[in-house]
Amino acid sequence: MPSIQGTAEQHGAGRKGGNFKESAIYVDGQAKGILRYSELPPQLKPFALPEIDDLDVARYYRLADYLEAIGVDLTKVRELQVYGSHDRVAIITGEEIRTLRKGLVFDFTQQTQGKPRARWAQTHALPHHPMVDVIMNISIYVDKPAPTLAHGDMWLDGKVVDEPIPYVGDGVPKGTRVYADGKLDGWVRRKQLPSKLIAPGSGETHAQFSTDAFLGYVGADTHNVKAVDFFDGDELLARVDGKTWARSKGDYVFELPQRSHGQVKQFFPGDKSARVTSIQLYVHTTPPARQPDPAAFEQQGGSDDPQNAGPGSGNGDGSGGNNGVTPVAQGVNNGSPAADDDQF
Repeated sequence: MPSIQGTAEQHGAGRKGGNFKESAIYVDGQAKGILRYSELPPQLKPFALPEIDDLDVARYYRLADYLEAIGVDLTKVRELQVYGSHDRVAIITGEEIRTLRKGLVFDFTQQTQGKPRARWAQTHALPHHPMVDVIMNISIYVDKPAPTLAHGDMWLDGKVVDEPIPYVGDGVPKGTRVYADGKLDGWVRRKQLPSKLIAPGSGETHAQFSTDAFLGYVGADTHNVKAVDFFDGDELLARVDGKTWARSKGDYVFELPQRSHGQVKQFFPGDKSARVTSIQLYVHTTPPARQPDPAAFEQQGGSDDPQNAGPGSGNGDGSGGNNGVTPVAQGVNNGSPAADDDQF
C-alpha cells in the first residue's frame, strides 16, 4: 500500500469505526483514561483563551498537559491519532505535540460536562489544520507501529486493520473506572471480579463486592488517601474524607447489574445507592472544589432526613460534616425524585 505521510488525507482522513461511547485515551492499545470533565486529573487547571471566544472564562486545557498528567511520556511519543466525528482521524506528530503544545487546546461542549472538543483549529496551532471537532478517542503510538490511513481504512503491514482502534482488543474501559491522583489504575470487568472481593456477609449469588477491596485489587492506595470521590457521569455524588474512609470503608459495597457493562451500582451509608461511572482517589493531590448533586441517588428505604448530621454538615464544599461525608452520602435527597434504575 502506498504511504500517505505528508498528504492532506493524513491530517483529516475519513475512516470507518473508532466511535466508542466515551472518549478514551490509549497508548499502544493500553487504556490510560477517559477524557471527560469529571475524570480530569485534579492538578490540571483550566484557563481562559479570549482569542477563541472573546471571554474571560477558564474552560480550556492544553492537550500536552493533560497527557503528561495521566502518565504519558511525551518525549517518547511518535504520533497521536485523534478520532473525530463523521469517521475522521487527525494525525499529530510527536514533534508537534512537544513543540506546539501551547496552542493544542481542548474544552468541553458544556464547559463542565459534555464531549471533549478540539480547539486547535481556532488557535491556528498547526499548519495542516486537522479536520476534527468533537474528540471521540485518541490513540497514541510510542513503541508499536502507527497505522496509516487511506480510503477510509487503517493499514498495518499492508493489511486493513479490522479493529476500530488498533491493538485495543477488549481493553475498552467501559466499566467503573478507578483513578489515583488522575492516573487510571483499572476498571470493573464484569466477568473478572475474583470471589475474594465479595463483601463479608454476601453470598456469591447476587453478590455484593467490597468497594475498598476492589480499589486495592486494582492497585489504588487507600491507606493514605485524603479523599474519595464518587461520580455518575460528570455529577459528583459524594466525597468521603480519608479518616472517614478508614473508619467506615466496610459500609461501601457495590453490585453489578445486568447489562451494565461493568458500571456498578454503589451502595452508600444512609440507604442510598447510585450508578457510579468513576471513582477518584486523592493521595498526593488536593481534591478540587466541586459541589455534590443530592438528586442523583436512589432511595433504598428509611428516612430522608440527614443521618449523623451536625454542625458543619451539608455545606457542599466536600469537607462533609461530623462523619466526614458530604450530605448526599448520608441519606439526604432534598426532596428530589429518585434516579431511575433503568439507567443500569
